[in-house]
Amino acid sequence: MKKTLLAAGFAVLALAPARAGDDCKHIIIVVSLDMLPASGNRVVVPAAIGGKPLRMIVDTGGYITAFSEDKAQELGLPIDVVPESGIVMFGGQPLRRTVTLSNFSLGHLKAPRLEYPLLPPGFLGPDIDGLLSPDFLANFDLDFDFAGGKLNLVSKDHCDGKVGYWTNVPPIGIPIVRELDGVHISTHVTIDGRDVKAMIDTGAPHSLMSLDTAEDLFDLKDNDPRFVSLANGPNRTSGARKFPFQKMSFGGVDVNNPDIVLVPDSEMKMGPHGPKMILGLSILRQLHLYIAYREKMLYVTPASEHK
Repeated sequence: MKKTLLAAGFAVLALAPARAGDDCKHIIIVVSLDMLPASGNRVVVPAAIGGKPLRMIVDTGGYITAFSEDKAQELGLPIDVVPESGIVMFGGQPLRRTVTLSNFSLGHLKAPRLEYPLLPPGFLGPDIDGLLSPDFLANFDLDFDFAGGKLNLVSKDHCDGKVGYWTNVPPIGIPIVRELDGVHISTHVTIDGRDVKAMIDTGAPHSLMSLDTAEDLFDLKDNDPRFVSLANGPNRTSGARKFPFQKMSFGGVDVNNPDIVLVPDSEMKMGPHGPKMILGLSILRQLHLYIAYREKMLYVTPASEHK
């Protein structure tokens, strides 16, 4: 199901208007959303269906924008049951209930009439009504201002690299790649001097790395006394551990003592050719993060690096 947010006809905010004789287009914010308080270390923003407020997780690691079946029932929305939607949740559960909306909005931005899958009751938790995934998000640049508590959806129509409006120091630019699924994005980071390919997942509260990768890259033994076993790993994983890594580097931007959970390959299920790490909010919140989908670049500064 292809989804596109329509920006036409709405007022937008130019952060740095072009000077006379300057042909370079500066970035334009299409809509700016508050990051709402939420449990479980999540990026949650406001949305609405027919003016009724929603709380949506911003999930760059998701596949498709969806709503909670609980919320659809609460709002009295007409729910359709389809024999085979082709959408399967992690673990193999198919999604067969959908809702068609013509009044879904983010701030002043309104979506066209579209069909959305519904997630099972209780799947998202009591304070979350849906997921915003790359089928919507990748129509824009994404500007995560964690220090300011804002998510800005930015027009892609600007000059390459002209994005660092929040800082007097040019942000570090790092290439990103689309994974084989055509949805998720990855980049390369350095952890204690070793290169690691990592998927950027703002829907993940924790940052995860393959335990097998960690043992190979850092020449660790299974009985290394620096390992700390976790009784309950993220997403009910077993065999999870932590290790005292010293530094993660995004080009010239460093995160000291990065909080990374190590999970066996058999439970990470990233595949032999996929990234070896998921960059979640335990690390991303320490950055000002700008994802430029068209440029295929990630721009970062420390979260506190503001004018």
